[in-house]
Amino acid sequence: EEKYQESLRQLERLKEMKREDRKAWEQKQEQQRQILAEVQYFKVESQRLKDQQREQERLEDERVLEQQRQKAEREAALEAEQEQLRLEKEKELARLRAKQERARDWKAERDALMAKRNQEAADREWRRQELENARKKAELEQRLRQDRLEQVAQKEQYLAMQVEQDHREFQRVLRAHQEQLEREKLQQEQRELQQRAHAEDLRRQIQELQQQRERERAAFIEEGRQQEREVQQRNQRLAQLGQLKLQEFRATGMPDKYCAQVERK
Repeated sequence: EEKYQESLRQLERLKEMKREDRKAWEQKQEQQRQILAEVQYFKVESQRLKDQQREQERLEDERVLEQQRQKAEREAALEAEQEQLRLEKEKELARLRAKQERARDWKAERDALMAKRNQEAADREWRRQELENARKKAELEQRLRQDRLEQVAQKEQYLAMQVEQDHREFQRVLRAHQEQLEREKLQQEQRELQQRAHAEDLRRQIQELQQQRERERAAFIEEGRQQEREVQQRNQRLAQLGQLKLQEFRATGMPDKYCAQVERK
C-alpha cells in the first residue's frame, strides 16, 4: 500500500513536472518573441538613423551647391563691373580723341589763316603732335591690355585656388562619409553576428533542456512502470499465498465461517 501510494505521488509529481515543463516552454517562447521584437525594433531604428544621415548629407550637399552658386554669381558680378569699367575707359578715350580731333581742326583753320611762311612749321608741329598722340594712344592701349591680362590672370588664379580648396573639402567630406559608412557597416555586421550567436546559443540551450527533460521524464516513467510491475507482482504473490493458506486452513477441517472470514481479510 505504501509503495502504491508512493507510485501515486510519483505520478502526481510527474504531472507537476509536465506542467512545469509546459510553463517553462511557454516562458521560453515568450522570451524568444521578445527577442525577435527587440531585433525588429533595432532594425527599424537603424534604418531610420541611416535615412536621417542621408537626409543630412543631402542638405549639406545642397548647402555646398548653394554656396558655389552664390560664389559664381559674385564672380560674375565682379567680372561685369570690370567690364563696365573697361567700357567707361574706352568711352573716355573716345571723348579725348574727339576733343583732340576738334582741337586739330581748329588749329588747321587757324593755320590756314596764317601766312604761308608758317605752314611748314605748322606741318612739322602737327606731325609731331600726331606721333605723340599715337605714342600716348599706344601706351594707353598697352596699359589697358596689361591691366586686363593681370586681372584675367588674378581671376584665373583665384578660381584655381577656390576650385582646389573646394575639391579638397569635398574629398575630406567624402572620405569622412565613407569612413562613417564603413564603421556603421562593421558595427552592423558585428551586431548581427552577436545576435545570431546569441540566438544559436538560446536554441542550443533550449534543445539541451528539452532533451534533458525528455530523458528525465523517460527515466521517471520507466521507474514508475517498474514500481507498478513490482506492486502487481507482489499483489499476485500475496494473492497466491492467501489462496495457499486458505487451502491449508480448509484442509485442517476449520469451519467454513472462519475460512470465509479469513478469505474476506
